[in-house]
Amino acid sequence: MRFTATLLVWLALAAGLLQAVICIIYLSSSGWAIPLVMVFMLLPIVPLVLMHEVTRWRRMSPVVPASAALLSIAVSGGFYWELFARMR
Repeated sequence: MRFTATLLVWLALAAGLLQAVICIIYLSSSGWAIPLVMVFMLLPIVPLVLMHEVTRWRRMSPVVPASAALLSIAVSGGFYWELFARMR
């Protein structure tokens, strides 16, 4: 399970890297939606932080970062889908 969680965390980071860059660009012009843009910008990094917490303290199960990674991948997919729909 630990290998799967590590793989999912790195996949979430790779999938969300472009999303973070796009959100950094939109940060200055987002106005009242700055908190939402910040959440979208930081979401791909959350599973990686959780993975480092698991290795340090060993309190959390590897299921927690794996679940966060799957959620991050799903949100990134929705973000890219919405971006694609608006660009058409």
